[in-house]
Amino acid sequence: MDSSTGVTDLDELLGLLEQGIVQLPKHFDEINSSKWARILESLTNEQRLRLWDKIDSSHASSILAELHEDTLQQFLAVLPQGSIERTVCASSQSEAVEILEALPHKAARRIIKKLTPEAKNRVELSFSYTEEQVGRYANQQVYTIDANEKVAEVIAEIKESENTLASSNFIVLNGDFHYQGEVSINDLLNAKNKEKIAELVHSTEITLLDQQPLLEASNLVKDSQKNYLPVIQSDGRFVGVFSIQDALNVFQNFYEAQVAHMGNVSDEDLFSPVIKSSRRRAVWLGINLLTAFLASFVIGIFDKVLIEVVALAVLMPIVASMGGITGSQSLTLTIRGLATGQISKGNLVTLRNKEFLVALLNSCCWAVLVAFVSFYWFENVALAIIIAISIMINMLVAAFAGVYIPVLLEKFGIDPAIAGSVILTTVTDVVGFFVFLGGATFIFLS
Repeated sequence: MDSSTGVTDLDELLGLLEQGIVQLPKHFDEINSSKWARILESLTNEQRLRLWDKIDSSHASSILAELHEDTLQQFLAVLPQGSIERTVCASSQSEAVEILEALPHKAARRIIKKLTPEAKNRVELSFSYTEEQVGRYANQQVYTIDANEKVAEVIAEIKESENTLASSNFIVLNGDFHYQGEVSINDLLNAKNKEKIAELVHSTEITLLDQQPLLEASNLVKDSQKNYLPVIQSDGRFVGVFSIQDALNVFQNFYEAQVAHMGNVSDEDLFSPVIKSSRRRAVWLGINLLTAFLASFVIGIFDKVLIEVVALAVLMPIVASMGGITGSQSLTLTIRGLATGQISKGNLVTLRNKEFLVALLNSCCWAVLVAFVSFYWFENVALAIIIAISIMINMLVAAFAGVYIPVLLEKFGIDPAIAGSVILTTVTDVVGFFVFLGGATFIFLS
């Protein structure tokens, strides 16, 4: 999405939703499925539901298929079952697969039973492959030619069909649906009417095996300099085609996932439920806590040197690191939202509130755990209370900082991806040490 246009559209929609939207203005008809998907990802589930019925239903399946995985799952969980069924039944094979794999297994099976026999067979073939195999994403809705037919018959069929050529070549199969090769439209037009297609077929140098890894298949399509490559089974039976556009989508999803994983937030919906977000991030907070205790143990080796402040020195790194990991999770989510145009003035407060609640829930859980460990370790109730309060305050401040630092940096023309983590670390360290040591000074030295 164009960031400036996308944010303008988003702000206008948010204003319309607040007023009780009745009908979308005419200029929203020009927004394509990809932009609609990015807009929906910038809204809460409640806002998505209020907007959904106002969007042209002919775009419904392509919009859902464009959504990131977590957003799609969150939205489908609240979308009426009848709406999902109508959308899947009207969608293409690839779109149907994207939507169905985001649904619970029972719900997906129930919808598959309502598809036409032909569509059902296509979807079931796709689901016979894993998510990492190219066969799952091969487009089976391809116009093919029988090798045993004559040129005149094929040309007549092409004229009567609604097929729009994606390239100048047609896929040729034999009577058992085994892949034979391709024939160009020029060859058909220049051939004699009674010639058989089998005599005109050109064998393809490169084909994809249906169980080939998705990323590997995508690289082969990219390097082939062709619009698509045929996907076949080990016995030569034709499955479908995998296009350069499919490959580009794979690359985009792959690199987005790498960036998202840097912050340990994966493909998280911007406004996913607080409990779900908390549960996901709690795992990484727990891992971070283990490494923090390891650092504390190393500092504890020097307890004879530190004398009276040994307990404070041992526990200090925990306060800073728990704030750091909390802030980095919010920071990464916000940077991704800014990069895709999902964040604007209209929804920044909603995002901030959600991140605050996530941090509040996680900070309560981990602060209590650290307090118990600290009390068991040093047998000091006051110290346990101080570190628990310090962790909670630092994690809450970190959540706010993680949301607002990227926004402020972008406002001043500074790349948030480069400078954000540096500033965030400074904030969490300063706040964490100040609250912890300040509280300790007040308790022990007053």
